[in-house]
Order: sequence, then C-alpha cells, then structure tokens
Amino acid sequence: MTQGRLEGRVAIITGGAGVIGGAITETFCRQGATVVVADLDVAKWPEFVAGLDVPDPSRVSFVEADARDDDAVRAMAASTVDEHGRIDILVATVGGSKDAMIHKMTDDDWDLVIELNLRTTFLACRAVVPHMKVQKYGKVVLISSRSYLGNIGQVNYSTAKAGIVGFTASLARELARDLINVNCVVPGFVDNPRLALMAEKFRQMRMELNPFGTAASAEDVANTILFLASDEARQITGQALRVACW
Repeated sequence: MTQGRLEGRVAIITGGAGVIGGAITETFCRQGATVVVADLDVAKWPEFVAGLDVPDPSRVSFVEADARDDDAVRAMAASTVDEHGRIDILVATVGGSKDAMIHKMTDDDWDLVIELNLRTTFLACRAVVPHMKVQKYGKVVLISSRSYLGNIGQVNYSTAKAGIVGFTASLARELARDLINVNCVVPGFVDNPRLALMAEKFRQMRMELNPFGTAASAEDVANTILFLASDEARQITGQALRVACW
C-alpha cells in the first residue's frame, strides 16, 4: 500500500467546519494525516462529521475554539500537543467580509473584518509556532483572497487579505531557520452554497476573473493546500499561490 503524503502528520485546521475546511479535512485524512478541526460553531459538528468521506473517521477530532480569543487558541494548540504529541501543520481558514462603500463603512465593519481575517491568523500562528520550533519542522498555510488586489466596496476585506500576504512573507523569513515553511493560498471565485444566492450579473463578473471561466471547487483549493503542507514543497516558503484567479 502506497504511503500517504501526510502519513503520521498532525494538522490543525482553524475555522475547519466550513466548505473549504471540510475539503481540506478529507484531503488530509486520505493522505494519512490526523486532523484537529477547530471551530466556534459546535452545532455544525454532527452534520460536518456525517458528511465527511474519509477512510478512517477516528483520524478527525473537533475542538471548540473562538479563533479571535487568544486563550482559546492557545488551549487548542496545547490540547492538540497533549493528545497527539506534536503539531506539524496549521491551516488557518478563518475569515469573513462585511462589504460597504467607504463612505458607508462603519468602524464596526472595519474592525470586524480585520479581526476575522488578520487577528485570527496572528493568534493561530503565535499559538502553534512555538511547538513547531521545538521539533524543527512545520508547515503553515494561510488563506488570502484575490480580493487583496482590490475590489469595489471591500476596502476592509482587501486590506485584511493583503495583510495576510505580507504576514506570510515576513513570517516565512522569520521561521526559515527553524525549517518551518509558511505560504498562503489566494483563491479566486470558489463554488459554495452562497453561489446560488448571488445575482447573475455579479456571479458573471466574478467568474470573468477566473482564468477558465468557471468557479473553482473547494477540492481545488484543498489540493493546493495539500501540496504546500507536504514535503514535496519543502523548498517553497513565503509565497502567495493563486488558485482560480489571474
């Protein structure tokens, strides 16, 4: 039997109970990883587990954690090490948007989006990296968005996602001496349940930004993350890899 690309690895996926998180969980498990899904929404968990297509469901566990809460995030990292002995991979998927033209954007709109995207990324990395430094091994994969290049009505979201690109480049330089890779994925338009709710003209506008004129699947994103989390990418760090966007 061929060994999986992540055999024996322990991965944390923050915000992992979403569509992309589910695809990453399935992809990682099929490649031999043990996956800890950290999410605030406990109510999602039974449905999430029931929908997973993995060879060994015992490889997946759930930790309730608010990714904006430093104590909760540190406890998540500590409990993972206590149970599994190590943390090899962090995939930080928490994010969110609150769109408005700048003259209508409130302080709360700005603060919320910066917190959901940048603060959660910072807290997850700060909690997990010390464990990776001890073992001199780690793969950190962060999630930006094509929106970092600029979108009307998204100065908060675009700023946050551009910040993740800069965060990636800086943290990669900081951690290279510890043999820890840090990269981010920049998805374009990805198919999700909200797609059906979007007005056709806006859907087509978004689709035109995807090179092949179709929405990417969550699995397309997950497969890219798998590559960056594997040892096949051991000489790749500090990069923002675009998926389904120019």
